[in-house]
Order: sequence, then structure tokens, then C-alpha cells
Amino acid sequence: MHTIKRKITLTPAFHQTDMMGVVHNAQYFHWFEEGRLAVMQELLTIDAAMKLGFITPVVENHCVYKRFVKFGDPLVLTTTHTIVSTYEGRLEFLHSLVHQTTKVEMACGRTVVTIVDYKTNRLIKDWPDDLRQKYISLK
Repeated sequence: MHTIKRKITLTPAFHQTDMMGVVHNAQYFHWFEEGRLAVMQELLTIDAAMKLGFITPVVENHCVYKRFVKFGDPLVLTTTHTIVSTYEGRLEFLHSLVHQTTKVEMACGRTVVTIVDYKTNRLIKDWPDDLRQKYISLK
């Protein structure tokens, strides 16, 4: 097992804030989705997933709001995923949102997804060998 990290920079836009200029709580989940997709797109692009008949629904989402994020704050989202040797129906992604200037963690969270056969809605238990190898080799 090894852990991979992906970082993306974010700057909250005006439309993502409330009347006080504070980022709306739902926005964090959009950012977590961007972080998760930064990892997932390396493993299984949307086109490749559709060809295989796979979908990756979110089955758990959690956020701890530590500090107010405001319009224009420079942010870095780090998404971490531990590559597991045996897929057990869940992939977990941990998120840390840090203010780029102050280095203070503004929020953290966790997203869990599963992989499901689109036509049958059944959990995918065994990945195709090429996908498994690609997953294990992510760095």
C-alpha cells in the first residue's frame, strides 16, 4: 500500500459566497469533488468508465469547517488516497483545504465512492486486470 496526493489551487468566486462574503458550506463538497476527480481521472476517465459500464457514486461525504473561507482567498486543496492492494468496494479520499498565504487549514473532509455496474446497479467486485494494474501503479 502507498499513498498518493494531488494538489489543486482554488480561488473562491463571488457566486460561491453568501451575503457576508463567506463561502457557502455546500461549495466545499464541489471542491472535494474536484480533488477526487484529480485522482480518479488518472485511473478511469469518464469515457473509459462509460465504455466499461462503470459509474462511481459517492456513498459518503463529510466536511469539518475550521475557519471561514472568503471571496478571493488563495487556497490549496490536497486530496490524499491510499492505494489498497485489495479492492473491497470502497475508495476513500481525504481532503485538506489550506489557505495558501497563512498555511492555516480552513477545512478538511472525507469522500468515499464505490464502483457500480451502470446497467445492473451491482457493486463491481473485480476490476479488469489492466485497470487494477493502472490503479496499483499510481504514484
